Amino acid sequence: MDDRKHRAIVLREIAEESCAQATLEYALTVIAFMAMVSGLALLWHAGADGALARAVEEAASHALDGLGLLDISLY
Repeated sequence: MDDRKHRAIVLREIAEESCAQATLEYALTVIAFMAMVSGLALLWHAGADGALARAVEEAASHALDGLGLLDISLY
């Protein structure tokens, strides 16, 4: 009888450990998903505000003004 109790205790511990692992995996997955959603939302707002366009214009080697085409052709 004592052997059955010991087996039951061991099985219960294994089940609790498995449940804890599943909870941790779920939490990590949710955190990673929320990070991706937040990043996409920030990119969306930066594009809507024109911050991305300004960053591209500032990083471009040739400005997008009236003389830009001439400058590119003479480059």
